[in-house]
Amino acid sequence: MKVNVTIEIPKHSNVKYEYDRETKSIKVDRILFGSEVYPQNYGFLPEALDWDGDELDMFVISDQTFMPGVQVPARIIGAMEMIDSGETDTKLIGVIDCDPRYSNVNSLEDLNEHLLKEMSNFFQNYKILQNKKVTVKGFHNAEWALKEYDECKHLMNEYGKMPKDEFVKLMQSKHPEKYEI
Repeated sequence: MKVNVTIEIPKHSNVKYEYDRETKSIKVDRILFGSEVYPQNYGFLPEALDWDGDELDMFVISDQTFMPGVQVPARIIGAMEMIDSGETDTKLIGVIDCDPRYSNVNSLEDLNEHLLKEMSNFFQNYKILQNKKVTVKGFHNAEWALKEYDECKHLMNEYGKMPKDEFVKLMQSKHPEKYEI
């Protein structure tokens, strides 16, 4: 499935940019505490709300590095399921859709396995110096990722105007299975 991903963080950056839904702008949230850098371009889908109260995140695999704020056409090929500070924080995985070099990449199996290990390793370690815990639960195929995307689009339609803290509190009571409380 093709989507337009708004880039927050260019690959190889240690700057954690964050989209602010209220101001509709991308701001610097922090500089990563350690030596880790984002292994791929990292962005969000503005039409989908994840269980952590932020827009649904997505890696965009490409040879290029993109600036924050630009939209990149991508194909969803899978997802990485994880828990970040007790909240479900799914990362969809996609490839750039306007580069013929990636026209044959349609599933996670089409990627070099080491690339997936880099993504998992990044998230398992990037908050260690902040004394925060991230658990990568595993990778899932495109079918699973598309189901998650549809569910998060529904969440945005239903709750997208709700403040983040209020949304997370409500979801923790309605869907405790999505949180480690």
